[in-house]
Amino acid sequence: MSEKHIESAKQLCQLMDDENDENLTLIDENGEAVEMEQIAVITYNDELYAILRPLDEDEDAAVVFKIEAEDEESLILITDDKLASEVIAVYNKELE
Repeated sequence: MSEKHIESAKQLCQLMDDENDENLTLIDENGEAVEMEQIAVITYNDELYAILRPLDEDEDAAVVFKIEAEDEESLILITDDKLASEVIAVYNKELE
């Protein structure tokens, strides 16, 4: 699960909408649909990150993706635990 593609501009708008409470369905590199709950979109070090929770996993599971909009909009899974923890820490600090 290294990259998930946003299927339409509508999904990107949905992801960026602070008022959004609908789940996102993303397509992984194997063409499989994965339903995700949007937790937050965070700016960290001048980059945009999305914190999502796969609905088929543990309630406490959170996954961090970098939002890329180069050739096509996609979410790049953050596999660096330190970076993922830093992004989640920014989110937690915003909740305070």
